[in-house]
Amino acid sequence: MTPELPAGLVSHIDRVVVLAGQIARRHDADSARTLLAAQGHDLLRSLAPAELLECAERLGIEVDPVERAEPVLLHGPLGALELRERFGVRDERVLHAIRWHTSGHPDFDAEAWAFFLADKVEPEKLRAWPALERVLRLALASGPRALEAAALAYLDLSIDRGGREGWAPHPMALRTRDALAEVERTP
Repeated sequence: MTPELPAGLVSHIDRVVVLAGQIARRHDADSARTLLAAQGHDLLRSLAPAELLECAERLGIEVDPVERAEPVLLHGPLGALELRERFGVRDERVLHAIRWHTSGHPDFDAEAWAFFLADKVEPEKLRAWPALERVLRLALASGPRALEAAALAYLDLSIDRGGREGWAPHPMALRTRDALAEVERTP
């Protein structure tokens, strides 16, 4: 099922790996775990939408209506399965981070947040959407909740943009955003 990765996607993955390593080191996160997630996250990103849907249905993955409308959202769950089955990745934390890397997840650890944020604010994405600069600053800031604050800022921007542009956010992105907002309100 693993396709040949286009050069542009390989470049994106390389940029994410570099930035994920920087963010992980800044927050004393496990760099090896963070980098493994960054390296494997877009393994199936170049599959056609119909193929993503067909694979998910064949493997018994429950497909949310938002994912059905935007099958590219399935590349994370399918990629995590591919990494486990075909490449022997057994680290559940890595697989969890990859599975939910498009939306985030309320129980992400520091390694997953470091990788998630690097994927969202790597230099090319930052150039295309300058509002992400604040997210990058937060991700590189010190403090016990800096990664969560950066993720909340990203999800707020993304959900707002989706509303303006007419696309529905993934339900897990909404759940993650709400969980992060609750943590922010906790002293």
